[in-house]
Amino acid sequence: MKSREGKTKFTRILNYRYFIYIGIIIALLQFWALKSFYEEQQIIKLPDDLFHSVVDFPLSELTLEYIPGSTGVGTLSDDGRNDNDETLGEGDLVEDGTSADTESSETESLGLSDIQKQIILRLLELIEEDIIYGYETFPDTGYPTNNVWISTDVISVVLNDAGFDLMELIYKDMSEHKDDYPMDIKGRKQAIKYIDFRDVFFQEQFFRRHALELPLEYEASDPNNIILWQPGDILYFQFDPENPYKDLGGFVSPRNNEDGIPLVIMISAEFGGISEVDVLKEYDIVGHFRYPPLELDIY
Repeated sequence: MKSREGKTKFTRILNYRYFIYIGIIIALLQFWALKSFYEEQQIIKLPDDLFHSVVDFPLSELTLEYIPGSTGVGTLSDDGRNDNDETLGEGDLVEDGTSADTESSETESLGLSDIQKQIILRLLELIEEDIIYGYETFPDTGYPTNNVWISTDVISVVLNDAGFDLMELIYKDMSEHKDDYPMDIKGRKQAIKYIDFRDVFFQEQFFRRHALELPLEYEASDPNNIILWQPGDILYFQFDPENPYKDLGGFVSPRNNEDGIPLVIMISAEFGGISEVDVLKEYDIVGHFRYPPLELDIY
């Protein structure tokens, strides 16, 4: 009896093993068939450009390459040429020994927008003009019609030439947002269009509302300075905390001092005319703006 039961149990074990072996063989045959099919259809091989972007983004779109140096002065014509009084031939040298080709390419190497380049070129023109420091009012135009300017005139004139009429923009903003422009500081209740856009306090308020605000202290060791302190940025300096009307405005220059710190283009009673001066680390900065704010197009 025991012998018969043992034989029956052994037979069952063999049957189970046969089923297992048959299952393994079938699985291997299916795997082989599928592998042969995929190889014939070239499904296993991934496309070479599977992870390649449809749009190539050049490195220059993401980083800025700054090469210190001087920028050519002159008015840009419709074809992008510099219309100076004297025509320079290709590769001719200007007074400082740099070539005309080098001067015309400086703003290109900064990675700046067209508006920033236009602002910079206009500033460099103004340095050469006979403009003196002084205050006069211009009821008919708002903007100065002679060579007597204050610091905010440099800012408003340069931006107006770039297509941004601060007289209209600030007056409109003051009329629509009176709480942001307290008139008690002027001793009156209504804004005056041809005067208030030249007011240093109201100019600063406008840029705080509509411009990109940037750091107020220049750190020479900051690797992001090339982005945070760009030529054409607007600056305001404080000289008396109790009197905001003593603030002076100016622009970051495209040129640096020997230590690599940007110079400032501004006018004041101290300098007499529009000058390029080394005051970024000397003066107390209370406003640092980029206007108009640049729009990033990622498409």
